[in-house]
Amino acid sequence: MAIRTFVAIPIPAAWEEYLAGVSRELAGLVQGVSWVRPGNLHLTVRFLGDLGESGTARVGDAVARGADGFEAPLAELGRFGGFPTLDRPRVLWIGISRGEPELLALGRRVNAAIDAAGFDRADKPFRPHLTLGRVREGAQGLGALRGYAPPPPPPPAAALLDRIVVMKSDLHPSGSRYTALREVRLPPPRRGEDPGAGDT
Repeated sequence: MAIRTFVAIPIPAAWEEYLAGVSRELAGLVQGVSWVRPGNLHLTVRFLGDLGESGTARVGDAVARGADGFEAPLAELGRFGGFPTLDRPRVLWIGISRGEPELLALGRRVNAAIDAAGFDRADKPFRPHLTLGRVREGAQGLGALRGYAPPPPPPPAAALLDRIVVMKSDLHPSGSRYTALREVRLPPPRRGEDPGAGDT
């Protein structure tokens, strides 16, 4: 049986709650957007499409090899944006500010390990972002997105992103449902930094 497979970095519940509020406010400004459910928000490292059970196992082994030696990055939510641009967006997203270089390095290593395991190369490079919604044809109110800044309350505190997961995606009329097939834990920074502390 084919398993629709991707690799993702989950986010904390506090981030999900905050971004749910951002999506609700945006939904009041724009019509014609398919919003991602808060529980489905994640950083997509690699989409692999339909695989068999042996394929998902190989992906899990590759992710573990690629992530070996990486510490959990301390990350914060960043700016609001759109792909390809906010003037003509197809996707609305929130980026990562603090922790982006570490996430990029992790993504490169994991993707290289997946490549080395014999899978087709990714269509596009990994860019750390959280997809909030996908803009449908004929959407209205897109002009309100220019200059949009997420409202109070302020974004949640920095958090350690300490998991990278091989996910199964099942398509349902109510939206995609995700199931973790394999989880790789990233150790906390050895320096013992407090996740809520500022840079030293």
